[in-house]
Amino acid sequence: MADVKNNQVIDNLKRKFKNGSHIVFWYDDNAEFADELDNITAELKNLASVVILQKGEQLKLKLKLLSAPSDENFLVYSPSKQPSLDDNHLRDIILYSDTFTADAQEMIRRDLRLPEKLKSFVKLHAKFFASKERRSKFAKYDLGSYVENPEMGILATLVNSNRIIVNFFDILQIVLSNGIYEKNILDEFAKYNVLDNFWDYANQMFDYNESEPNLLNLSSSLFITEAFHQMDISIPDRIGDFDLSSKYPNVSTFVRSFSSSNVNNGDKFRDVADEVWAQYGEKYALLKNTNVDQWSKSDIFSILDRKILLWEQDRLLHGDFDSRTDGLTFPELVKKRLEMHYVSEYRVLYQMLQNAWKLLSSIGRKTANSTEGMINDYINEGYLIDTYYRHFVLSYQALSRTDAFFKIREAVEAAYTNEYLNTYNFSWTDKLNYRNLSSRDLQRNFYRNYIETEQNRIVVIISDAFRFEAAKELEQELSMDDQIVERKMKYLISELPSVTYMGMPSLLPNDNLKLVGKNLLVDGKEANNREKRAQILISKNPNSAAYALDDLKDATSKKIKSLFAGKEIVYIYHNQIDAIADNKKTEDDVFKATADAIREIKDLIGRLRTNSINHFYITADHGYIYRNENLKESDKISEDVAQDDLKSQRYIVTENQIDEPGIGEQKLGDILDNDDNRFVYYPQSANIFKSAGSVNYVHGGASLQEMVVPLLEVKTTSKRSQAVDVELQLISTNRNITSLEVPIRLLQAKAVDSTYRPTVYNVYFQDINGELISAKTSVNANLTFTKVEDRMIDLNINLIDKQYNNTNKYYFVVENTNTGDVIKNEYSMDIATFRDFDF
Repeated sequence: MADVKNNQVIDNLKRKFKNGSHIVFWYDDNAEFADELDNITAELKNLASVVILQKGEQLKLKLKLLSAPSDENFLVYSPSKQPSLDDNHLRDIILYSDTFTADAQEMIRRDLRLPEKLKSFVKLHAKFFASKERRSKFAKYDLGSYVENPEMGILATLVNSNRIIVNFFDILQIVLSNGIYEKNILDEFAKYNVLDNFWDYANQMFDYNESEPNLLNLSSSLFITEAFHQMDISIPDRIGDFDLSSKYPNVSTFVRSFSSSNVNNGDKFRDVADEVWAQYGEKYALLKNTNVDQWSKSDIFSILDRKILLWEQDRLLHGDFDSRTDGLTFPELVKKRLEMHYVSEYRVLYQMLQNAWKLLSSIGRKTANSTEGMINDYINEGYLIDTYYRHFVLSYQALSRTDAFFKIREAVEAAYTNEYLNTYNFSWTDKLNYRNLSSRDLQRNFYRNYIETEQNRIVVIISDAFRFEAAKELEQELSMDDQIVERKMKYLISELPSVTYMGMPSLLPNDNLKLVGKNLLVDGKEANNREKRAQILISKNPNSAAYALDDLKDATSKKIKSLFAGKEIVYIYHNQIDAIADNKKTEDDVFKATADAIREIKDLIGRLRTNSINHFYITADHGYIYRNENLKESDKISEDVAQDDLKSQRYIVTENQIDEPGIGEQKLGDILDNDDNRFVYYPQSANIFKSAGSVNYVHGGASLQEMVVPLLEVKTTSKRSQAVDVELQLISTNRNITSLEVPIRLLQAKAVDSTYRPTVYNVYFQDINGELISAKTSVNANLTFTKVEDRMIDLNINLIDKQYNNTNKYYFVVENTNTGDVIKNEYSMDIATFRDFDF
C-alpha cells in the first residue's frame, strides 16, 4: 500500500479512538494491511491495543474483551471477511462497538457522515473526493439540502458557493455571473462528471431542454420569459423556443433573485442581460409590436429604460404633459422606475426628464398684477421653477454623453429664459418701486426688526448667494428632522445693486447707509470684511461675534462652547456659492456649490444644536441668475458710462439719465433711505450689460432670483432624536397558500415625517429551515400620504415550483434593511399538484 493510504488509515483510526470509541472492529477482506500491523500498532500506542482475530478464536477474544478494564481500548483486526451477524459469536459486542474499513471511498463517506445510501455516489465520484480541499468544502454544506440530489453538493463545491443550504438557483447564479461564455466552470463540471447533472437540474427547475444546452440559450430563455411575463403579453411564436412559461414561478424567482443580488463586484445581471439582447434582441425583434405601456412594467433589459426615456423626451418636446404610461403620470412612472433594476445607471436621466417635465408644465402661469402679488407668487410656487431648472442642469451636467438629450436641453433653456426669466422679470421690474415695499421686508431693516428685539441667544447664518429656492430645499430637509421643533420661512428684499458689497453691510445694525465707490458704509464705517462687520455688531451689542462657517466645520465641541460662551448675537458667514460661481473657470459648478451649501448649513445647525445653540436665522446677501448656455451678443446691452460710475453685467450706478427700452431704474436714495441722487439701472429681462466678469452666472440686477432672498428661522432641541423607522405590516388576512403566486397586501403603518423615517424592507417567503422559497422583493416604505388607504401596497410573490410539505409551516418575512430585524408571519401550505394524487 502507498504511504498516503497508510497515513489515511492511521489518521482515521486515531480519530475514532480520540472521539470516544472503545472497541473498533476492522475486517480486512483480503488481508491487505496485514503487513502494516506493526506500524499501525506503533502509531496507536497509548491510544489502543491491537488484537488480531484469528479463525476459531472468536470466543477467546470475546472473553478477553469482556474481562478487560473499562478504560482499555482495542482495535480488533481480522484478515478475513466479516461473517454475518447470525454466525458471529462477537455479535453483541460488535453491535455496541465501532467498525472500520480501509476502503478509501467508504472511509470518505463515513468521514463526511453521509448516509449509506450514498455509498455508490461516493464511489462514482471518487475523482472529486480524492482531494482533501474539495472534501473540506463539500463538508460545510447542509446534508439535508442535497441528500436527494447529491451531485448538487458537488456543483456547489465547484462553484465555491458560500451558502450552507445547497440551492440550484445559487449555483446557477454564480455560473452566470462568471460569464455565459466562460467555460472554466462547465469544464470543471465535466471533469468531475456532474455536467449532465447540471443540465438535468436546469431541465427540472425550468423545463429547459436542448440537445446541446448552453448558457447563452438558458439565460436567454430565462430573461425573455420573465420580460414578457412582466410586460403581461404572450411570448410570440417566432421566439417560442425561449418560452419557459411552464415553469414560470421558478423562472421569475430565479431572475428576480439574480437581479436583486450581487454575487461579485459589478452588475453581473446587466452583463448577462446585455449579452442576451446583443445576440437575440434585434435578431428576433423581441420588442416588435410592443409599446411604452408594456415597457414600463419590465426591467429585464436596459434598452427598455432608454426607450422609455426617449419616448418621454418626445412627449415633452411636443408639449404633452398629460400623457400617461400604464396609467401613471411621468413623475409617478419615474418613482416606479427608480425602484427597479437599472436605477443606478438611469437615475440621473429619469430625474433630469422629471425636472424638465415639472419645469415645462409649470411655465406659463398668469402673473400677478402687483409687486406684493408677484412676491407672494414667487415665494409660494414660482421659486420651484428655479429649483426644477437647477436640478435639471445638475443632471444634464452629470451625463457622460448628452447627444440623445440635447433637444430637451434646448427646450428647457429656451423656456426657462424666454418664458420664465424674461416674462416674469419684465412684469416684476415694471411694477417695482422701492418706496412701495414694506419696511419690514427690506434687507437693510433686518437687524432692527428681527435681531435687536430678540431676548435669547441667536445665530445668523449668512450664506453668500444662497437663493430663496435653495433655502426652501434646506427647509424641506430640516422638516424630516424631529430635532427641528420650529421652521418659519420669510423673505427679505435685497438692496440694489444686488451684490455682496451692498447685501452684507445691510444685514448689520445701522441707522445710516451710504454707498461710496464699492463700499457701503454703515453709520460711516466700512463693512467690507468679517472683522469690520464684527466690530459693528459689537458696537451695537458687546456680546456679539462674527465667525466664518469654514472655521466651525471641524471645531471640537470644546472649541464651539468657548466661541459661543457669553455671546448673545453671532453672525456666521458662509461663502460656498459665490466663491465658486463668481469665477469664469468654475461658474458652471454653481449648482453643485448650492447642493454643498445646503448640506454644510444643515450640518452646522446639527453641530451647534448639540451644543445647546437652538435659534437660527438663515439668510443671504443676494441671489443670482444662472443659465447653462452661453449668452448671444443679442443678449448683451451696450451702454457707456462715466469713469466714476459703477457698472457690471446686471447693473449700472450713475447720476446720468439712461432712457432705453428694456432698462429699469430705481433711485439709490430710495433704496438706502438717504439723499443719494444717483440711479441704479438694470436690465428688465435676463439680459446683461456688456461688461467684464462671469458669463453664465450673474447677479446685481433686479430679478426676483437676485432680490428675493430667504429668511428662514429655525428652532431646535438638544434632546435626542425620537425618530424611528416606519413600520411595514402584513395585513393580508388569508394565511393559507393555495397557488405558487401569492397575493400580499402590506401597510406602511405611518406616514413618513420627522418622527417616522423612510425605510427599505425586503419581503420574501422561507421554509421552516430558513431556506428561501421566493425571491426577495424590495419595498421602499417612503409614502407621505396621511390617509391609510393611500399607504396600502399590493404585491404578487412567486414561490419556487417544488414539492411542499403541507404539514410544515412556512413564513412570510418582512426584513428591515437598516437594522436587519425581521418579522415572520406564519403561513400554511395547501398547494395541490399532480404529485398529490395517484393515477
